[in-house]
Amino acid sequence: MPSFQFDDTETSGIWWSTNVSIRDLCVELQGDTSCDENEIVELLRSIAKSIEENGL
Repeated sequence: MPSFQFDDTETSGIWWSTNVSIRDLCVELQGDTSCDENEIVELLRSIAKSIEENGL
């Protein structure tokens, strides 16, 4: 997988907006559930693993 740079001065379009959207949703999830950042990271890793194994 390529390394994505999420600096908006280097990245534009769909990748940047996707990054912002996911981060915003993670902040909202954290507020709703009171989970810590490590738990959110584990959730994202679990989602990524599921996509790797099963596709979208």
